[in-house]
Amino acid sequence: MRPRVAAIVPAAGYGKRLGSKTKKPFVLVKGLPLVIRTLKKLDSSSAIDTIIVAAERACIGRLERLIKRSGLNKVGAVLAGGDTRFGSVRNCLQAVDDSFDIVLVHDGARPFVEDSMIRSCIEKAYKYGASIVAVQESDTVKLADKDLFVDKTLDRKRVYRAQTPQAFRTGLLKKAYSAKGSKPMTDDSGLVEALGNKVKIVEGSYRNIKITTKEDLHWAEVLL
Repeated sequence: MRPRVAAIVPAAGYGKRLGSKTKKPFVLVKGLPLVIRTLKKLDSSSAIDTIIVAAERACIGRLERLIKRSGLNKVGAVLAGGDTRFGSVRNCLQAVDDSFDIVLVHDGARPFVEDSMIRSCIEKAYKYGASIVAVQESDTVKLADKDLFVDKTLDRKRVYRAQTPQAFRTGLLKKAYSAKGSKPMTDDSGLVEALGNKVKIVEGSYRNIKITTKEDLHWAEVLL
């Protein structure tokens, strides 16, 4: 029997680096709002049972209407996000009960996720407790000191760029978010790592981009 999976989608960001007057989740990518493109990918995966979205409070109603018009059946709730990604995921996590074995977190601005990534990430999280999608670094990577002198050259064969989805045993992720002294990080894996837990890497795709800048938006339209 497969694990029950709740997907959390943080989509409360304004997207200042995108340079658009339209708030990031609603920026059109070839005629469809960015967050809807992402949600469609998750909604179509038979490995996911429910989806919880974090949105800016003032945009909740608008997003709920878009979700309804788009025929997305698995979105169980649209909740108010926090001031940071950390706060948004934490708010959504409170709505996930213990009947779910796995929580999968995926960026609302990452619409090119593939079902194979979703499934592999869930499978590895169920086996090992935690799993992330990541791609191997292709450039030479330098570690710099505070004065911007090269401290050392890292072995790029061991350097990976983290993406989403990231999946975790429900109890483990809740423990990571409630841990005393836990600090906001740029991804959920960092919080789990801080507890001393190992995180399994699943090979991602260089197409699985996160739309952050105008250049990313142009590239997304090319990929579509």
